[in-house]
Amino acid sequence: MQAPEGRFYGFPVYGVPGFKIGKYHHRRQRVRLDDIDRACHAEDEAVLREGLSRYFPDADGPTLAMKVCLFTNTADEHFILDRHPDHPEVAIAAGFSGHGFKFCSVVGEIMADLVVTGTTRHKIDRFRLARLETQVSEPEARS
Repeated sequence: MQAPEGRFYGFPVYGVPGFKIGKYHHRRQRVRLDDIDRACHAEDEAVLREGLSRYFPDADGPTLAMKVCLFTNTADEHFILDRHPDHPEVAIAAGFSGHGFKFCSVVGEIMADLVVTGTTRHKIDRFRLARLETQVSEPEARS
């Protein structure tokens, strides 16, 4: 959900009493994976509790667990679905920004098309690797 404070998401956990909540890029960090602080801190919980109390008040119970969630983003936050420009035998599907699972069936179809035929019936121009040539080129993760 888009809120003035940013984008929150939450859903019940199947078969377990509890509710998962997160906030996209709540710290706006750009980090190298080798250097990420994987500990959860009081300020992380405070950000999530604010969202719980305001937008999901019925889920505002005791904390059951906290984990660091990393998102691998491209600079424009769109996927990469393409073949490598110098090695056409390599197909690339990356940068799913934490929500690629929702698109796994169509991404699988697109990638199979690219591998088998070199093309796809789907319009994937916005996901081509070449669009990033003028954007940040170093792989980053955000939390």
